[in-house]
Amino acid sequence: MTTIASEIVSQDARLRLRLAEADDEPFLRDLFKSIKGAQLSAANLPEAMLDLVVAQQYRAQVAGHAAQCPQAQSLIILRDGSPVGRLLLDRAALRWHVVDLALLPGTRNAGVGREIMQSVATAAREQGADVLSLAVATTNDDALRFYARLGFCEIADEASASHRSMELALAR
Repeated sequence: MTTIASEIVSQDARLRLRLAEADDEPFLRDLFKSIKGAQLSAANLPEAMLDLVVAQQYRAQVAGHAAQCPQAQSLIILRDGSPVGRLLLDRAALRWHVVDLALLPGTRNAGVGREIMQSVATAAREQGADVLSLAVATTNDDALRFYARLGFCEIADEASASHRSMELALAR
């Protein structure tokens, strides 16, 4: 029996995906904190308050993703066997949607995200999908540039005040 993790194969032998398990919860919380904590540090909150806010936002994100994309699968991104990120992916027959892609700070700008996204696009195309879609926070200029470099185009009529919708057409 094949799993989503075995269907998405990186050209970089050091990178692989596996389905997230209950034991991954501490890693996922720490990954979230590495991203949100850095964003919230500008608020100069006391450490205990910052931890509380990050924990609340983590629970809200998990609940929101579960409600909006109940079929999405959480995958752990491994580099040389160690977890370095998470990919939350919702796969439908003709449209795959990247709900979330998050990497540890030390892994960013090292080609991991690009390789994972290219591997996802290849697998989606091979599985018969026509489109790979995602949404990016309007304030996340680095991510917007990253996805544009990968060939994603903004879908103006699906944009909101907080997020921009982007798609990659998967020519076969």
